[in-house]
Amino acid sequence: MDNVRWLRPPDDGPSPEEKPCLVHSDDEWWEGTLVWEPVRRPDGLWWASVTYRKNGEVVTEERSQHDVRAR
Repeated sequence: MDNVRWLRPPDDGPSPEEKPCLVHSDDEWWEGTLVWEPVRRPDGLWWASVTYRKNGEVVTEERSQHDVRAR
């Protein structure tokens, strides 16, 4: 995926603006954190930058409100 980048390990802890969440990927929910964009996109949805650990790898992606759940 073009929007995947590797970041610091979650052990560094979330920044103050990050919120805990679950991220839906490959039909599973993964624990992570998110930072919401300040406004809705033209599609009418809220989008966030999410960081989560999946199969031992730290992944950051942009996800819509449909793929995240508050923790």
